[in-house]
Amino acid sequence: MHTPLPSGPSAHRRYHDIDLLRFLAAVSVMLLHYLVRGFADGDIYSPVFYGTAANFVKYNYLAVNLFFMISGFVILMTAEDGTAWSFLRSRLLRLYPAYWFCCTVSFVLTYLFINHIFTLTVPRYVFNLTMLNGFFGIGFIDGVYWTLLVELKFYLLVLCILLLRKMPQIEYFLAGWLLICVFQVFYRIPLVEKYLITNYASFFIAGCLFYRLSKRGFSWFRVGMLAVTVPVGLYFEVSDLAVRAAHYNKLSFHGEMVAAICLAFYVVFFVVILRRSTSPGYAKMATRLGSLSYPLYLIHLNVGMVIFNLVGAKIDKWLLLALVCLGMLAFAYCINKYVEVPLAGFLKRKLPKSPAPAAASPV
Repeated sequence: MHTPLPSGPSAHRRYHDIDLLRFLAAVSVMLLHYLVRGFADGDIYSPVFYGTAANFVKYNYLAVNLFFMISGFVILMTAEDGTAWSFLRSRLLRLYPAYWFCCTVSFVLTYLFINHIFTLTVPRYVFNLTMLNGFFGIGFIDGVYWTLLVELKFYLLVLCILLLRKMPQIEYFLAGWLLICVFQVFYRIPLVEKYLITNYASFFIAGCLFYRLSKRGFSWFRVGMLAVTVPVGLYFEVSDLAVRAAHYNKLSFHGEMVAAICLAFYVVFFVVILRRSTSPGYAKMATRLGSLSYPLYLIHLNVGMVIFNLVGAKIDKWLLLALVCLGMLAFAYCINKYVEVPLAGFLKRKLPKSPAPAAASPV
């Protein structure tokens, strides 16, 4: 039985709330890195310590899971009516223009000023430009890039479904993926976790299901799967709390708070898919802020740490925090306007909308 949601499914609706959520998640991760990094054992990323302020943002790492839910929602919306090539083309245009620039800036500034902390090399930088270095065990130029590897694994799974032309059966694939995650709860096999990202898969699956609910309407199958993603995702998050608490030995983490925050993500997504419309002003603001999220996420960590290390002892730490955050937002705006959009436009003209046809056989 399929019952349309009150808002009504829409094939090409723009979800402006998703844009705003993406931006808020990026800012949350930035504040986590600036306020919490100094509390880890042996962590010398920043000489500026913010003391108990870290307690107010210590759970911001969960914003990464919100990113994964957003990715599941948006990627399925992008891929379900397209081809394998159109999906691959859209990912190339979306990911690489800002990434190449941010990776280069991050490498150059880190190498010049704080390479005693990160020990970067030119070969690592070159491999990072492909964004595939994580598949070969090569370290990241910037610590936040680990999530790109997780995203790429999800994209590969979607690409495989498109190549098999099984997108109409996507929900059965999601169910199978979720069952593997449930299996991993009882028998955690590292190889399965590595390739099927089962420790994060429930959040991708939840995002996909929220999109299907919005597009196709209510069904017990979708709602049932969505309900299963909740305890599975919480299991993997809570089971890692001991490791996180040991790393940040001056901070305590509680499973109840993790559960509350993750459940809040689900509530927010229900609100997103049920909202009928947004005002033009809100839509414009959300779209603009959403465009900053990817470059902000890519550029803030290493470049911010360079600034903290160079001037951290010369300026009030709260003023420094405000200036760095505002500077990163301004930099992200410039990257989006003067690098990401123009370069994506150039590549869009160069990449064909469909793959070149195979050469005719002489036979």
